[in-house]
Amino acid sequence: MNIEDFKSKLGAGGARPNQFRVLLTWPGYVNVPDRAYSLLVSGAAVPASTVNPAIIQYRGREVKLAGERIFDPWTITIVNDTGQSLRQPFEAWMNGMNDLAGNSGILNPADYQTDLEVHHLDRNDEVLPGGRYKLVSAFPIQMSEIALQYAQNDVLEEFTVTFQYQHYINAPVGEL
Repeated sequence: MNIEDFKSKLGAGGARPNQFRVLLTWPGYVNVPDRAYSLLVSGAAVPASTVNPAIIQYRGREVKLAGERIFDPWTITIVNDTGQSLRQPFEAWMNGMNDLAGNSGILNPADYQTDLEVHHLDRNDEVLPGGRYKLVSAFPIQMSEIALQYAQNDVLEEFTVTFQYQHYINAPVGEL
């Protein structure tokens, strides 16, 4: 194999990890002034999954078979703006599921779970073939702290939100 063969296998220069878009869908009870704030998502990932083996003992040996598929939690990184335009809605989303003040919460999963999408893009902002993922029935399970330090004068605040979801669908554009 020569370098030209290698370059031809990359297609249009290879997939880039900094080319992505996250589409956030909010439950109806969360007030979001502008639903286009997904631009503040500065980090995400293509979702991961694992097939756990089902292990059967046979004459002192382990026989491994395909078991249940598990979908790992999914985390995004968000740049915090001065109005906390995404942090406050995430806090409201989590409060709706489990409000500490009233010791109550929304019971129907359809009211707090939504579908989220992550698109892996090419350098022209077009979705790559097979680069569109829908996370079905997602909800936040963790929101990180925002570290405050006097020495951090040349960086923007960031925080992460981790979601749990039922499964993901990977489909060509237009099929989700």
